[in-house]
Amino acid sequence: MTTSITKEGLDLIVYDFDGVMTDNRVYVMQDGGEAVVCNRGDGLAVDMIRSAGIPQLILSTETNNVVRTRAEKLKLGVIHACTDKAQALTEYCLQHGYDLSRVLYVGNDLNDIGAMRLAGYPVSPADGHPAVRAVARRVTSAAGGAGVIRELADWLFAPAARTVEAVEKDTMQMIEQIRDELSESVRLREALSRDEALLERLCALSRAIANALRAGNKIIFAGNGGSYADAQHLAAEFVGRFMRERAPLAAVCLGTNGSTLTAVGNDYRFEEIFARELRAIAGKGDVFIPISTSGNSGNLIQAIDAAREIGVDVYALVGKGGGRMSQLAPSFVVPSSHTARIQEIHITLGHLVCGLVDDLLEAAATHPEEAR
Repeated sequence: MTTSITKEGLDLIVYDFDGVMTDNRVYVMQDGGEAVVCNRGDGLAVDMIRSAGIPQLILSTETNNVVRTRAEKLKLGVIHACTDKAQALTEYCLQHGYDLSRVLYVGNDLNDIGAMRLAGYPVSPADGHPAVRAVARRVTSAAGGAGVIRELADWLFAPAARTVEAVEKDTMQMIEQIRDELSESVRLREALSRDEALLERLCALSRAIANALRAGNKIIFAGNGGSYADAQHLAAEFVGRFMRERAPLAAVCLGTNGSTLTAVGNDYRFEEIFARELRAIAGKGDVFIPISTSGNSGNLIQAIDAAREIGVDVYALVGKGGGRMSQLAPSFVVPSSHTARIQEIHITLGHLVCGLVDDLLEAAATHPEEAR
């Protein structure tokens, strides 16, 4: 959460219960009942936020009635016994007309991450799980159960003027977040470097591309959103150059003709924008590389089906478990659910392939007898 966030910029504030309103401990009674400890300052803060007209909601996986009891005490809406917080948040916002980008979500543990990534302003308590702090835009100085909501209210109702000490504290929190995210990226790359099957598949893709180009075929990329930008980027590395001077290589990115894209999307369906263009330009022996962080993009799945009908080789760059695309084609599955991390690895894998293809083509030109 940035310091520019104000109460006027929010449609809804959502709180996890355990670890946010409580210190995450539970007291088990002799009769089997359970009790938790909450912070009175949080109750006053809830009233402050309510007085500003900002709706509030408790969203909890906890099934114990203590959540409902506390919600009734604070006069807050509550969804408890929730197994999928991201889905519950999405449905709640659709039902009430709230914009997810204007939702502030306070969570502390792994089951909050999906919802926090949907919300525009994810916040973590000081003792939140490291992965939660990594996705939070701001981390409170208070630990769970020690006045997290009161600190949140102080942010929202504080005067515009801020002390040097507060600015320095924000900077320290930002630096810690940067370190966490860089560490996550390093861990992910180290995990991939130990994945022998993925590395061998990367070599196979590089050989398939080099062989296709030597045979007069082309490489075709496609993706949506950020992956669309990555698809254009990688196509440009082949047509222009990567790390050395060489002749241009045949590569295209589907969807770069806006007239074609909008005509097919309008006259047929959005799911057909890539498949129809691919059928128009692809030939047997080409290589098709669809890119998707989820692996479930409908227009890319249809394009894969079209490519297989034509006789085009397909290799997919995906994440988040691989999705349906990984079941349809050899795939490079980035073992992460963090969209930004997946995209970073996709472009890294693409750059590795560009370098390997250049090496293979140079070797074939230098020693054509060995390339036969």
